[in-house]
Amino acid sequence: MFTPLKRIILYAFRNIRRQPGLTFVTIFILFLTLCILSSIFIFKGMTDYLVNSIQQKIDVSVYLDPNVNIEQVESVKKEILNLPGVKEVEYISAQEALEEFQQKHKDDKVIQESLKEVGINPLYPSINIKAASPNQYAAILKFLENDKFKPIIQKIDYTKKKTLIDKIFSLTSNINWAAIGIGLFFGITTLLISLNSIKIAIQDSSEEIEIMRLVGASNWYTRGPFIVQGILWGFLAGLITFGVTFLAAYFLSPKIMQLTNGFNLLEWLSQRSVMIFVFQVGSGIVLSVLASLIATRRFLKA
Repeated sequence: MFTPLKRIILYAFRNIRRQPGLTFVTIFILFLTLCILSSIFIFKGMTDYLVNSIQQKIDVSVYLDPNVNIEQVESVKKEILNLPGVKEVEYISAQEALEEFQQKHKDDKVIQESLKEVGINPLYPSINIKAASPNQYAAILKFLENDKFKPIIQKIDYTKKKTLIDKIFSLTSNINWAAIGIGLFFGITTLLISLNSIKIAIQDSSEEIEIMRLVGASNWYTRGPFIVQGILWGFLAGLITFGVTFLAAYFLSPKIMQLTNGFNLLEWLSQRSVMIFVFQVGSGIVLSVLASLIATRRFLKA
């Protein structure tokens, strides 16, 4: 049982030693493709981080009637907190809003003078609502449109934020589709290049293949060395890509943290190192072996 397998493996290694140039080119092409696929994966992780950061800053501000009492505020807060998807509800009094506004514009003399001229607090008390996900704000707004809230709610500040939320969803969707498209393109390109590499290997070994078939070797025994060859090419390409990915992350991580305001690439990769290793090595082997199967089926007339 093990003798045929041993012969297949030895024949595969002999092919690799006999065709170093072909081996180098194929591994290099696989490496480039895996780098691109990994870059797409990393870019998506970075985008998810940025989108999540923006989402954390999005909230709905519900401005209340200046004469609202604290009992009414607590009642509204309690009802909002009981809604599905509500993450946080914060009440800001008119005085707190004024102090925050003054602090924010402390260097603007025009605004400070204007507040003195007005003489009264022009700001309303408000309730800030944060949802676990942006797509849950619509249900929260619908709830706040209830007639029982009309006497105490002056305005809901959401229109501009809704536009931002819609843009975030659109951007995320477009990035996901673009990533899928680019991944498929380079995957197919690598498959075609690997297919040609296997084709060259088969043609170079045509005499040995013919002898195998004449002595009654099965189709699987004949294509076995090329499948093993594909596994080795894919594994080596994935291993090299894995090392280069972490090496590049080590040097680029500080710059990316500055650019994205906190995304630690090296830490992000380290937390997913096993998954990334499996993805890179597995993708390399799958692409290379698939090319081997297609090539041997086509050119050996299996």
